[in-house]
Amino acid sequence: MSRLRRATQVLGLVLANIGFVGILKLGVPCPFFYCYGCPWAAFACPIGVLQHYSALGLFPFYALGLLGLFGVALGRFWCGWACPFGTVQDIVTWVTRRKTDAVKVKRVPWTKFVVLAGVILAAWIAVDTVFCRVCPAGSLFAAIPHRFASPDLTFGTYFYVHLGTLAAALVAFVLIGRFWCRYLCPLGAVFAAFNPVSVLKVKADMGKCVQCGKCMEVCPAAIEKPEEIENCTDCIRCGKCIEVCESEAIKIDTSLGR
Repeated sequence: MSRLRRATQVLGLVLANIGFVGILKLGVPCPFFYCYGCPWAAFACPIGVLQHYSALGLFPFYALGLLGLFGVALGRFWCGWACPFGTVQDIVTWVTRRKTDAVKVKRVPWTKFVVLAGVILAAWIAVDTVFCRVCPAGSLFAAIPHRFASPDLTFGTYFYVHLGTLAAALVAFVLIGRFWCRYLCPLGAVFAAFNPVSVLKVKADMGKCVQCGKCMEVCPAAIEKPEEIENCTDCIRCGKCIEVCESEAIKIDTSLGR
């Protein structure tokens, strides 16, 4: 499963950048966290789109409808299997060879929802996509690439702000695995709301569970109990718990409760 997930993460990054072919710059919101400001981006950033609607004072029927379809189908599977910024966090964890968090912190499910509300409210008040100016994904996938792809552009204060937020994010990733996904990702909050009702779920059969705790030891979302996995808003459906479960108590399920 790990190899398959790495393959889909690479595929997600490739698909996000097929906009280097002009005709493939679709502008449709994608189901993962990626900056539309990237020189080669093919899709619109869903959080950027929601901010635009908020700044204009319009309800985002189209964007929310599309994100709703993504969410109902797979929930936060997109975070664990396709998101390029999630992949960056996994790479940092792999490079540091850290299997557990350097800093032990409790799971706080509501913080990302506060960030989402703050992002939308800030766009409405400022009539601008405020979050885009500090977004660390924008730093990595747009600000830095533009430095090389568009050397004639003038890079001012916000370029260095971007570098600062990216540096802070990378430090956080070293200390706490999937820090952005756990606590701050506004798109993660959108898909988290669909985790309890999504078609694809990760379920634990507590009748088979031997309470060994291995699944929770490898969980990048810091979920504490196997019975919480199914409806947890933090579960990114990465499948690591499935891989280490020797009693085969945890599995991917699409039965919709049947």
